[in-house]
Amino acid sequence: MEVAVLICGVADPKWPLPQAITLDALHAHASRYAALSPFDEAALELALKLRDRDASVRVCALVAGDDALARRVAGWRPDSVHRVDLEGVPRWDAAAVAHALAQALDALAREAPLVLIGREFGDWDDGTVPAALAQAAGRPCVALALAIDHRADAAWVLRQGSASLERLRLPGRALLSATNDPGNRLRHPLMKNVMLAKKAAIPAWRAEAAADALLSLQAVEPAAAPVRRAACEWLEGSTQDKAQALADLLRAATKA
Repeated sequence: MEVAVLICGVADPKWPLPQAITLDALHAHASRYAALSPFDEAALELALKLRDRDASVRVCALVAGDDALARRVAGWRPDSVHRVDLEGVPRWDAAAVAHALAQALDALAREAPLVLIGREFGDWDDGTVPAALAQAAGRPCVALALAIDHRADAAWVLRQGSASLERLRLPGRALLSATNDPGNRLRHPLMKNVMLAKKAAIPAWRAEAAADALLSLQAVEPAAAPVRRAACEWLEGSTQDKAQALADLLRAATKA
């Protein structure tokens, strides 16, 4: 059985954003300081755990990033790694990204019954890409997946429900959006595999330019931090005086 894992990466939050907040500068920054997001890591770990339990499982990683990020993913030794070039796709348009990813799945992992993707696909996504991709690929979607148990008769997924954990039986083909959890924290890659990944041949697949994208980005600018104001009273005097003043304030507040 083949399992496809879609990985995007995010700009490493340890590095400050560029001074010039422009679209080109943000793209360059994200490429230079690319790192796996916690949701990317969760999706990859779920796939690797399936292979640990069943040697017949093949993990196909589709990395929507540059060559460096694809080689980082190759350090965990998926059975195949492909770089998916989304340069012509507006990353702020979830429908356009989903359409491109559906094409990539059809071209590179058509036979994979299970597709794993993080609950958010990169810095531009607010959580809508997985659902849009499930629609574009014609697959049922299971959100907030925590664990997968593949048995002879079927695959079962443990997901985070609104009020409790839920265990669902998957149909033959499905898309799972993974969320991070202590149980699916990504393992450390072996150093020998990291070294082999530097020399591995990683093919690239280029998505078609989205000529009919519905959304256009007009401007990018820093977000202004909200100004929070609240009444404040500074308590002076000894510890006893401060305690008494605080007690008086609390007493007055309860009467108000």
